[in-house]
Amino acid sequence: MTFSSLIFIIGFLPLFLLIYKIFPKQSSRNTTLLLFSILFYLFGGLRFLLLLVAEAWIGWIAALFIRKSKSKGTARGVLIFSVAAFLGVLGIFKYTGFLFSSLDHLFGLQLKSPIAALPLGISFYTFKLISYVADVYHRRVKAERNFLIFLTYVVCFHTIQQGPIVRYADMSDALQERIMDRRTFSMGMYRFALGLAKKAILSDPVGKLADQLLPASSGIASVSPASAVLGSLCFTLQMYLDFSAYSDMAIGLGEMIGFHYKENFDYPYIASSVKDFWRRWHISLSSFFRDYVYIPLGGNRRGFARQTVNLLIVWLLTGLWHGADWNFILWGLYYFVFICLENIVRAVRRTRNEQSTRKPSIFSLTAGKALRHIYTILVFNLGWVIFRFTDFGQLQSALSLLGRWYSGWKDAALQLTIRNNLFLLILCVLVSTPLFTNCSHRIEIWLQEKRISKNIYYAVRLLLACICFVLAICALAGATYHPFLYNQF
Repeated sequence: MTFSSLIFIIGFLPLFLLIYKIFPKQSSRNTTLLLFSILFYLFGGLRFLLLLVAEAWIGWIAALFIRKSKSKGTARGVLIFSVAAFLGVLGIFKYTGFLFSSLDHLFGLQLKSPIAALPLGISFYTFKLISYVADVYHRRVKAERNFLIFLTYVVCFHTIQQGPIVRYADMSDALQERIMDRRTFSMGMYRFALGLAKKAILSDPVGKLADQLLPASSGIASVSPASAVLGSLCFTLQMYLDFSAYSDMAIGLGEMIGFHYKENFDYPYIASSVKDFWRRWHISLSSFFRDYVYIPLGGNRRGFARQTVNLLIVWLLTGLWHGADWNFILWGLYYFVFICLENIVRAVRRTRNEQSTRKPSIFSLTAGKALRHIYTILVFNLGWVIFRFTDFGQLQSALSLLGRWYSGWKDAALQLTIRNNLFLLILCVLVSTPLFTNCSHRIEIWLQEKRISKNIYYAVRLLLACICFVLAICALAGATYHPFLYNQF
């Protein structure tokens, strides 16, 4: 079950909100949230739920030991043991198949992985548990004494499946006391409706277009270079729309009942550098690797050589976290190279600026920003192509096609595809920019300056949310509808 499934939208969510609203006490609402989160997770299998509860119990006990420990060495030992346990379980379930397949390719051992399925959300809740134990160790948060409250944080269905990676400090106060009123509920519904529409109306159709134009299979042999270029752009749009849509829905679900999660995407496709792109993309993941890997390793405080090694470790882990295959490792190393190059260019530019007394013209600043933005688009678009193909032979074919990007644009079938999907592509591009958000903010400021009631503004937002919600439901229903005797003709 996902946030964009009809069973969740029509059945699970309304039932949860109804029962949640009936109970006025905070403890009863926490119990309701816990039970529905467990029910949500049960769709992924009972044994995986037991695994999650066991890991949560280990994290809870470890944090209590760290809190009560008077010895720094003992606390550090408990921290290392718990983190090793969490990473060990993650490694067994997520990377055993990758290890066996790699050994098979290298030595022909014909090993079969004993792991058949991946537990729902294991990458996300593993990082939740690691951040919690580490924050307790560093005295950033207090250890939670109530296991059920802690389990509610770990298994909360808002973020268990697709993130964001919410730290305990961001939920601890709300778990004890939060307010569910008309304003927070309406804002949460608005955010959820926009995320659902982004997923059902934009992400899924443009994803199908990417599969048609740039298939991640042997069908790529029949693809033209122009089709590959357009397909790569469609896949780039799909990646942002899909990931950010789930984050929007998670943030909206939390806001409905009084949780306020941090933003996870800040329009990364308007970035002017690769480093800026990763400041805006999957912010909770980037900040996790920064705070719990990069900075503890020394960050940039121990010279350029050590900083480069630290970045290499971070990007190897980033690639592996996204997927258990060699193309994800290559994808991580790909961004490591560009981050290092940008660090070098930034250092050289800083030295030149300190030595030069000339001020750059407005034209040169504007042109430079435009060129940096184009460069960034080319980098992350190519990066998504590497991300898409797990087979290196197909990846090589795709890169070869992109290298001949100028060929095949006069193909009649491709031109028809572009004309039929032009409005969809334009809308996807616009939604990937802060255009609509900026317009909304300006309208709100204008209403304040004119002293016009905000009720009009919120009424329009509610109407827009209802329209998005209805359109998304229609799109989801249409995607799952099969007419009678459909397979007979």
